[in-house]
Amino acid sequence: MYEVSPLYAELASRSQFFTIAELFLYTFIVCVGTVGNYAVLLVLYKNRRLRNILACFVISLAISDIIMLNICSPFSMGVLIVGEWIFGYFFCQMSGFLVMWLACASIGTLALVAINRYFHIVKSSLYRSIFTPTKSKLIVLGGWLAALTIPLSYTAAGKQFIFQPGKLICSFEYKFSFLVLPFHIFIGISMVILIACYVCVFKAMKVHERTVVNNLRNGNTRPVTLLLEDVKLTKILFATVVGFIICWSPVLVLDIVDTFLGTGWHLPREIYYMYTIFGTTSSAINPIVYGVMNPSYRRAYMRLCGLRRVGRVGDSAETNAHEHLRIKTGKTHLRE
Repeated sequence: MYEVSPLYAELASRSQFFTIAELFLYTFIVCVGTVGNYAVLLVLYKNRRLRNILACFVISLAISDIIMLNICSPFSMGVLIVGEWIFGYFFCQMSGFLVMWLACASIGTLALVAINRYFHIVKSSLYRSIFTPTKSKLIVLGGWLAALTIPLSYTAAGKQFIFQPGKLICSFEYKFSFLVLPFHIFIGISMVILIACYVCVFKAMKVHERTVVNNLRNGNTRPVTLLLEDVKLTKILFATVVGFIICWSPVLVLDIVDTFLGTGWHLPREIYYMYTIFGTTSSAINPIVYGVMNPSYRRAYMRLCGLRRVGRVGDSAETNAHEHLRIKTGKTHLRE
C-alpha cells in the first residue's frame, strides 16, 4: 500500500503533537460549523419575518453544510486519529459520493442565489412571476437533482471512489478521465453564472444609487424600487460567495492539478491537509457571515443565547431607521 503513495506512510507516521494539533483544528471547525448551521435553521424556524423567498436558498446551503459536517467529516476525524482508513469499502464509496454531491449542490445553490438577485435587482418586473414560494422550492430541488447527476454519472460508469491519504477523504480517481470532467464543468459553469449575475447586479445598484442621489438633489421624491435592505442583503449574499470562492479555489486547483498529473505526482501532505481545512471551512463560514453582516440574524442569534433585551432594542432601532429611509427617499418596500 505504501508503494502506491508515500502519503500513506506520512499519515501513519505523524508525531503525537501533529496528530493532536491537526485533529483539534479540524474538530474545532466542524463544531463551529455544526452549531452555526443548526442555529441558522432554528432562527428561520422561530422568526417568521425571516422566512422569505431567499430563506429557501439559505436553508438549502445550511442543510448541505450540516450533512457535510456531520456525516462526511467524522470519517476524516477518524483518519486523523488512527492514521489510516478503517471504515471499509462501503463507507468509502458512500462518503466519496456525498462529498462530490454536496460540493456541487452548494456551488449550484449559490449560483441560483445569484440568479435570484439578478432578477430581483435587474429584472424586477419578472421576479414575482419566477420566484414564487412554490417555484423557489422547486428551483432548489432542481439544483440538488442536477448536482446529483455528477456523482451518479461517475459511479454508473463503474468507477470507484478511493481513499486519498493526504486529503483524508475518499474521492474520485486522480487521473484524466472524461468521467471526471462533468464535476469540473459543473463547478466552472456555476462560477461563470455567479460572476456574470453579480456583475450585472452591482452595475444596476450603482445606477440606482446615482438615481437616488439625483432625485434628492432635485427635490424629487418619486418612488424608486430598491430599499437599503435589498442592497445590504445582496452584499451579504455576495460575501458568502466570496467566502466560498476563497475556500474552494485552492481545493479546485489541487483537484485539477492532481487529475491531469495523475497518481505519480503529489505535494507535501501538509498542503493536502490544508486542502481539507479550506473545504471544511466553506461549510462553516456562512452562519458567521450572516451574523456579522445581517442585523436581523445577529439579533436572532442573541435571542437564542438569551439576550432578548438586546434583540428588542435592535429591532426597534432598525424599524425606525427603515421608516426614516422610506420617508426621506420615497422608496417602496419590495417583499421577498
